[in-house]
Amino acid sequence: MVGRCVFPRQSPRSPDRASTLPPSEMAAWRAVARVLRSPLDVLRSPIDAVSCAVFPSQCRLCNQPLLHLSTAPICAVCWADLPEQIPDNLCSLCGERLSVGGLRFATTAAARSSDGGNLCHLCERARPPFQLAVAYGEYEGTLRALIHLLKYERIPTIAGPLGALLAGTIARRQDLPPSLTVVAVPLHGSKQRERGFNQTALLAEATVRRLRRQRPDLELHVAYEAMGRQRATETQAGLTPHQRRRNLRGAFFVRQPEKVAGRAMLLLDDIYTTGATARECTRTLLGAGALSVHVATLARSQREGVAFWDAVATTGSTLGSSSQERMAANESMAVSSFGNRD
Repeated sequence: MVGRCVFPRQSPRSPDRASTLPPSEMAAWRAVARVLRSPLDVLRSPIDAVSCAVFPSQCRLCNQPLLHLSTAPICAVCWADLPEQIPDNLCSLCGERLSVGGLRFATTAAARSSDGGNLCHLCERARPPFQLAVAYGEYEGTLRALIHLLKYERIPTIAGPLGALLAGTIARRQDLPPSLTVVAVPLHGSKQRERGFNQTALLAEATVRRLRRQRPDLELHVAYEAMGRQRATETQAGLTPHQRRRNLRGAFFVRQPEKVAGRAMLLLDDIYTTGATARECTRTLLGAGALSVHVATLARSQREGVAFWDAVATTGSTLGSSSQERMAANESMAVSSFGNRD
């Protein structure tokens, strides 16, 4: 449990010392007060206590004071607010959510994967080229905000804890090949120079470090630079699924075919939205001789509700233009305050 110090409001007749301090000194004064009111924390972690008093800082998400020394400016309460998806409620191939609020779409007997798992309507109609796609959590709330801090506010230290979360999701899969070569979705050179780093490569490094400890039985090879992006693509935000696929067609290439041919690949990315990136990267890797591709992302956008998929399954219709426009509009609103997505 993380304690927070509450400062009672003082009456005008009895102003305290803090009320006369300028804002720059107020933060330091309150930090000292937190230390003095938390003797157990002082005994437990002197370094945390001293750093909290000398270098007061706030959580980048909730603006509450940070009570522990950390390279990632996120408080423990926000780190704890990262719920994991429930695997039993997801498509066993792509990870699309199958039910909402206890309502489950009606799947046919044929709509099952080879291991008996349920499939969403899209995977039933056209199986993806990858073996499966897994994700830690849904792309919303605190997880979404953390990814934005990593990508758009350039706080690379967040990649470590996020990679640990993704490693746990991968480690629980018992159907992985015994040997995997890990590749990260690449950025175009111009975008990487602008951002200063590839957030997916940082996430992949952290994931592999933790995964090697959690699953020593897996033989993991890293080939983060095996695949490249040969042309700058239009931002995916605001595009319909069809436009996304067309936008990414031919965008990737394998620059190190010797690290791909004859190997089972683990493709890592930060977000799975419509699956256009995962599918195009998978086709590129398979075209270079990869045996198989498994996809793992930190977050998964759950785009549609169960009622919509039930209607599609019942009528046999495809996504209409109004549905595509609604999806595009929702995504544009979601990223409007943080800039373009990859």
